[in-house]
Amino acid sequence: MAADTSDRTGLSGGHVTWMSIAAGVSVANVYYLQPMLRPLAASFGVSDALAGLLPMITMVGYAAGLLLVVPVLERTGLHRLMRWLDSGRLIALALAASATGYPVFAAASVLLGATSVLAQILMPAAAWLAPREAVGRTTARITAGLFGGIVGARVIAGALDGVLGWRSVYALSALMTLVVHLALRRLPEPPVSNGLGYRALLASLLPLLRSEAGLQRAALTAAAGFAAFNVFWTAVTLYVTGPAHGWSTTSAGLLGLVGVVGTATVLAISRFLDRGMQRGLAVGAACVLALGLLIAGLWGLSAGALIGGALLLDSGARVSNVANQTHALRQRPEARARLNTLYMTAYFAAGSVGSAAGALLFADVGWTFTALVAATLAALGAALAART
Repeated sequence: MAADTSDRTGLSGGHVTWMSIAAGVSVANVYYLQPMLRPLAASFGVSDALAGLLPMITMVGYAAGLLLVVPVLERTGLHRLMRWLDSGRLIALALAASATGYPVFAAASVLLGATSVLAQILMPAAAWLAPREAVGRTTARITAGLFGGIVGARVIAGALDGVLGWRSVYALSALMTLVVHLALRRLPEPPVSNGLGYRALLASLLPLLRSEAGLQRAALTAAAGFAAFNVFWTAVTLYVTGPAHGWSTTSAGLLGLVGVVGTATVLAISRFLDRGMQRGLAVGAACVLALGLLIAGLWGLSAGALIGGALLLDSGARVSNVANQTHALRQRPEARARLNTLYMTAYFAAGSVGSAAGALLFADVGWTFTALVAATLAALGAALAART
């Protein structure tokens, strides 16, 4: 993609709104699973622990899409890449909705994760098209849409599973994918100026990572927090639907509504992202995330403590990501797609490990110790951010 010295096409408010919606619709596919783990386990006749690996499997697919697909933006162009991703996602959704066994559903989950990286293509495209003084605010709006998709995924999945069954979730997602595909057809197309071939683009990733210390710090800080975030959200679903609380799947999905506060927090702090405050925000956010996990872990038998801890956790995780991602995308403007690939690959790889660890830790050692492990990860992220 062209460097920042080129003229920018610009984005209208309507463009950014639809990009935000599209980011949420796409990323929701990674999170629909979390409140449906027990129904999926019953449907496929597998253990809760095996069903608990499905979020990790989906995130592994997402990380693969980040690594292998997002860099193509710099040579293929936005609209062509969007068509490829939307087509692949519709195929994956059809496979997931019709799966009758765990292996097919797991395979569909990998493909669904890999083709749900639309937000991570829209983010660097928007950073190129937006006025230079509004890059932080624009990416924050799209990130807020992404977070809204994560919140909505848990609520929609929990509600629809309770009424129509889990397959209806994937049918609805396919319909929403078609709607946003049509809405994004009028987006400006960032110019393609990178002459590197596909293999050369991928080969340039590691040297780019080695050369950008700011990217390294941002990615590690956010990855630690996102691993902690996913330990919590995988384990808490199994915890609250088990004997300790006895919540229904619908109630477990509604717990995800705490993310509304996190999304609002991102919008509230977005004006500070263009004032050189990204690193300070990252430190504070990681500390809030760790505090939320401590509260939820130590007083987990109280529904109020779980909800309060989840509110802090979600807000901290949201601000941590947008602050670190904005910092990462500013390092090399002419390589934003690859910067985003490196940042988000580390982010979601850590998230996939966190999802698996949440299920396995909860099965072996219970809720309190699992939450404390997550709090330790979040504290590590705060320490990394503070060293900058």
